[in-house]
Amino acid sequence: MEVLWTQAAGHATNLAKKAALEGASLVVAAGGDGTFNEVMNGLAGGAVPMALLPLGTTNVLAKELKIPEDPRGAVRKILEGRVREIYLGNMSFLDGCQRKFFLMAGMGFDAEAVYRVNRKLKKLYGKAGYLTSGLKLLKNWAPQTKHALIDGRQYPFSSLVVCKGARYGGYPKMAPDAGMEDGSFYAVVMSSSKRLDVLRYAFGVITGMHLAYKDVAYVRCLRVQVQDTARIQADGDYIGESPVLIEIAKEKLKMIY
Repeated sequence: MEVLWTQAAGHATNLAKKAALEGASLVVAAGGDGTFNEVMNGLAGGAVPMALLPLGTTNVLAKELKIPEDPRGAVRKILEGRVREIYLGNMSFLDGCQRKFFLMAGMGFDAEAVYRVNRKLKKLYGKAGYLTSGLKLLKNWAPQTKHALIDGRQYPFSSLVVCKGARYGGYPKMAPDAGMEDGSFYAVVMSSSKRLDVLRYAFGVITGMHLAYKDVAYVRCLRVQVQDTARIQADGDYIGESPVLIEIAKEKLKMIY
């Protein structure tokens, strides 16, 4: 067994690729969702499985896969779990860059809140850091209507979450029908551009009522394209800006859970 330490953003992807090339039989990612995302981007499409040791502030992926957040429980899951193949999301940008994600890609209010989150508060307080950022943003937030082409059909949105997993932030189920072993997305499209409706949408997600709202579309899909400029978050980290094409990745990932 060899322990490898990350030194900067993106380093975990390179370490995972190197470990696979050197014949590792398993890569255990120890950290939070950002680290998990980086390791996955280094292993997707290969034969080496990935396992999780959740040590982050939110551990959304661990909650989605029902992996215990205490180290002993997580190690037991690694030893007793089985190797499964999961589908991933893939984002393609105009400059040719691509980025895969586990659970979700969001544009609109949540992406803006992630972009503005105080990194120190996030590290110290986890979800409270995101909540603080969202509350500050809400004071001056002016939602803008963007447009997404979802499997060839156009949808206006102020906020859009393309879900590969069911849960949002670990607990509320944003897309209750989504699953990691399902080869499709579920897009949650929130169309109102009124600021107060952001609170209504948030309340709906927390209570599980959002899919009953008349101005929320819930679409099973394979392809989402956004040409308008909007900030993007994926798996809780800021990624960049659209235009972007979101599809199911060609490469699957072997995971133990």
